[in-house]
Amino acid sequence: MAYDSLRPYLQVLEQQGMMRWVDVEVDKDWEIGAIVRMIFRAMPEEARYGIGFRNIKGFPGGRVVAGVIGASKRMIATATGAEPTAEAIHDKVISGITTPIPPVIVPTGPCKEVIIREGDVDLTRFPIPTWTPGKDAGPYLTPLWVTKDPDNGRRDVGIRRCQIKGRDRTGILFGAPDRGGAIHHAKWKMLGKPMPAAIFIGADPIQYLVAPSRYGEDEFAIAGGVRGEAVELVRCETVDIEVPATAEIVIEGEVMTDMVEPEGPFGEFTGYMAGGRECPVFRVKCITHRKDPILLGVVSQFPPSESSMLKVALLESNLLKHLRSNLNIPGIADVHALEAGGCTATCWVSVKKIYAGQIDQLALGIWGYMGMSYFKWIVITDDDVDIRDPFMRDWVMAWRVRPDQDMRILKDTAAVELDPASLLPGVEGDQIRGGKALIDATKKWAYPEVSLPPLRQLRKVAGEWARYGLPPLGELKLPKASE
Repeated sequence: MAYDSLRPYLQVLEQQGMMRWVDVEVDKDWEIGAIVRMIFRAMPEEARYGIGFRNIKGFPGGRVVAGVIGASKRMIATATGAEPTAEAIHDKVISGITTPIPPVIVPTGPCKEVIIREGDVDLTRFPIPTWTPGKDAGPYLTPLWVTKDPDNGRRDVGIRRCQIKGRDRTGILFGAPDRGGAIHHAKWKMLGKPMPAAIFIGADPIQYLVAPSRYGEDEFAIAGGVRGEAVELVRCETVDIEVPATAEIVIEGEVMTDMVEPEGPFGEFTGYMAGGRECPVFRVKCITHRKDPILLGVVSQFPPSESSMLKVALLESNLLKHLRSNLNIPGIADVHALEAGGCTATCWVSVKKIYAGQIDQLALGIWGYMGMSYFKWIVITDDDVDIRDPFMRDWVMAWRVRPDQDMRILKDTAAVELDPASLLPGVEGDQIRGGKALIDATKKWAYPEVSLPPLRQLRKVAGEWARYGLPPLGELKLPKASE
């Protein structure tokens, strides 16, 4: 089903036991961040739930929700209307990428129930949490930013951190220079003009899922394709930007192109504090919101987190479509970006190897599409391996790789975004350099048979396990070659 806004989606999560409200008073400056972090650190994925706070110290009537977009595959499946499997979620997202539905402009919407214009804007009125207490530079929004290319008017929507620096000022970290928002900012800077921008918080959850897509496609159109119906947008009050009509909060303004100042640190998807670099400043011109807005935060910081789960859902789908449909590379069984690397550092691919050069073609296709700020490790193995099983990945690395022949290193290239191993002291921006590695973990000749009984026999025994009077089995994980 398509949700017209955040609120009916939260109701469905509550009904299905995937969201809970906290009614005791909490402190936004430390307590919210600590409670949310415990859900991701101390609970298995299938047990995680989103959480809402509606009794926030110093903010009567204020509400904050977190972990409600990507706490688990089941939650992402609920947001997209897919079955809770990686394959079904991929298929759903790929359908949206393949058959996008352009958004439509409507005259107005709930996001304009309250309009606060320049001079009266005050971001500190909202209960914006400090997500990594005692370490973040202060309160942060983790919103969706909308910008436009000044050459052709093409939109970009991306999740970017947003440090609150005052009543009408925030920071913005674009991340790597090949991101859509960063490209737009560079173009506006060449024109000598500030970049119009808008932030929106709390809309249809699918918009959060598609926001990390690659530069070039209108993310609102992709969201429409996934939803099966167009996203309704309204025009901003003070800038030439469109935002979802049902958003909880919209913040309009301009990103300066003639000044930078220190931004961060902030707990990032790498599992490390990141920031303290010079970044642009966003000057707020207008705030519009619902009468009783809900502030939504996307949980990043140490993986697993929402940011890593969201990247799994969208990034893998994007890559599968690109490699199979755009590049027409045959035999691709699966693509998996590891959550431990924030789904940005390490990518595994399983493929049926057919021709010479196929492995290099795959790796170069991934880097060419995602940009060099992604994946310092790409490991490609045969299609008989379940690359989502950590033990099987370790097994492949142990027995299908000869390090002196099967590893290729690309030196002195663009670093993975926010990679602390590449952040030399005193080096910033485009000067940050890193390396990449391709590991060919496919069989180079006929290997001996896998030393397991035939899969049909193992499945027969597993199906009759209770008959043996033994404790219950866990999930049966076997290489396909044992069939």
